Amino acid sequence: MKNYKFNFILGIASGIIFILLIIFTNGWMDLIHQMKNLQIQWIIVAGIAMVLYWIFEAKTLQSVIFLIKKDYKFREAFKVTMVGQYFNSITPFASGGQPMQLYALTKQELGAGSSGSVLMIKFIIYQSVLTIYSLILIFWKASFFKSKMSNLFYLIGIGFAVNAGVIMFLIIFSKYRKLTHKLIITLSKILDKLKLVKDISKLEMRINDNLDQFHDNMEIVKHSGAQMFKAIIYTIFQLTIIFSIPYFIYLSFGMRGASIESMIAGTAFVMMLTAFIPLPGAVGGAEGAFFMFFSLFFAANNIMAAILLWRLITFYSCIIFGFYAFMKK
Repeated sequence: MKNYKFNFILGIASGIIFILLIIFTNGWMDLIHQMKNLQIQWIIVAGIAMVLYWIFEAKTLQSVIFLIKKDYKFREAFKVTMVGQYFNSITPFASGGQPMQLYALTKQELGAGSSGSVLMIKFIIYQSVLTIYSLILIFWKASFFKSKMSNLFYLIGIGFAVNAGVIMFLIIFSKYRKLTHKLIITLSKILDKLKLVKDISKLEMRINDNLDQFHDNMEIVKHSGAQMFKAIIYTIFQLTIIFSIPYFIYLSFGMRGASIESMIAGTAFVMMLTAFIPLPGAVGGAEGAFFMFFSLFFAANNIMAAILLWRLITFYSCIIFGFYAFMKK
């Protein structure tokens, strides 16, 4: 409970930083000034896109769980998804989402080993699709962004390399059973020496049981091509939708001319650059990266209002609706 309170306070503090940032850069004033001319139908479309983003993530989770539990309901997957959205939003590096999803899945009577393997498979799919998607965008839009912001563009390559490295580590972790066991047992012994574990033998037994179940479930994936294909397609839709939201915001200001594919690429690059900022929701860094990339498209008098709308739709909505899902029994 103390961790929940700390994370919640950290999330609130990050929100205050965001609000101060907007106030001192006249974002609220820009938005209020332009509200009378804002085309609300495009803001509604952006809001619907965010809901679809959650739905496709839940469908991905449901597709993976179908490998283990054929009668798993969508509403259960949606609740777990929103719990993950909430804790990703209020913890540094989005580190709290998966542990709380693991807890939520075990409460739904999915074993710890099965829950862990489901979340690992889903994460590998997400990271793989994101990395390949971003690689395609880098090659497709490299000339456009390099001509506008050459120095910053090379940081995108670093972000891509880090994401690719994470995938390689996860694949090794999931494929090589003996190596995984050795790493986990070594870690448990370190925890024992640090007096952080009371009963090392009990912990190792539990780890071995869960890892065996985890690797057994990973073997199922090799013979479940159809379900994995569905999960990949759902993830592609999920990413495309959230990458498109800045374009809908752009249209809401009555602007035209910028291409949707350039804005999709811009959002993907923002995500890669801000994934490793150690603040909940990458507060400050996300806004700064958005400003740098999307100043190429938005007018100077509405870029701060655009950032405000983007964060309200894609970040604070996750906190509000995710908190409701977490508290709902």
